Amino acid sequence: MSSLVKNLKSLTPSVPRAIVTWDKAERIRRNEEIFKDQESVVHRLPDHYKKRYWEMILSDKAPVHYSPPNSRVAYDSFKNQEVQLENNPIVGIRTPEGDQGLWGGERVVKGWIESAPYTKKKILPRYWVPKLFFPALKTVVLHSEILDKYMKVTVTERAMRLIDENFGLDYYILKSKEIDLDSKFANLLKREMLLTLAAGTYYDYDDDKKAYIKEKYSEFCIPEEEAEWIGLELNEAARKQQDLEDSVAPVPLKYGLEKSLVERLRNGTDDISQELENPEGPVRTESKFGEKMLGKYLNPIGKKLRSATN
Repeated sequence: MSSLVKNLKSLTPSVPRAIVTWDKAERIRRNEEIFKDQESVVHRLPDHYKKRYWEMILSDKAPVHYSPPNSRVAYDSFKNQEVQLENNPIVGIRTPEGDQGLWGGERVVKGWIESAPYTKKKILPRYWVPKLFFPALKTVVLHSEILDKYMKVTVTERAMRLIDENFGLDYYILKSKEIDLDSKFANLLKREMLLTLAAGTYYDYDDDKKAYIKEKYSEFCIPEEEAEWIGLELNEAARKQQDLEDSVAPVPLKYGLEKSLVERLRNGTDDISQELENPEGPVRTESKFGEKMLGKYLNPIGKKLRSATN
């Protein structure tokens, strides 16, 4: 039986041993199987997207439903023994409703509670009963300074606290990692903000406000070709890459060969044109090696055919 947190006392200031948590190992294993196929479309994705995607896979998610240990070894005063601490993250269940709002990384957590000890005035044994713990949700109106829009969003208290700590919705979305946002709506909102900053299509009617926004969020400006891939999952990015490849009409090979031949003839680098222009140069001849080897077999047959026709 594991020790309770309230009974543990840190013995050393050293940090916990670096380990790969089970959820991170599962992410790496799943993506390793996908990228193992060398002919897959994922290998033709842009380099900046693959770099950003693998950085997200190999990064650790910020702890939300638990507190990671601060030391490597602790003392259990109840069991009177030394305990080796481990980082065991609590990974919740991702729901479709969470992808439509800003939950600040919170999820639905599956846990256990003890059953009621008394039922109809009888003392019964207590059992562990499964239970789902849901975050407290509320609907608020948030304003985006970059997009100049008001939006009605379902949020949690943690999300509102993070927005206040980052001094606004825009800074919270742009500074947070995609793995910490943990929401499809938040990632698409981040993509739209970056595209707006890259294109400069904001506050066209107010030059002073536009210059203020450009200077305030200048650290987040990236090229538009890179911004349009932000916030896309691997399946969506692969589908987009496939659509881009299918939109380009295939060019028959004969057109390319014809073009290269015309260029060689025009530049005078073709072998046939060089022989015509320089008759005194060496003349290319075919190899007589095969004819010499098979001549004793083919010549009698050729003589018989020539005599028969004459």
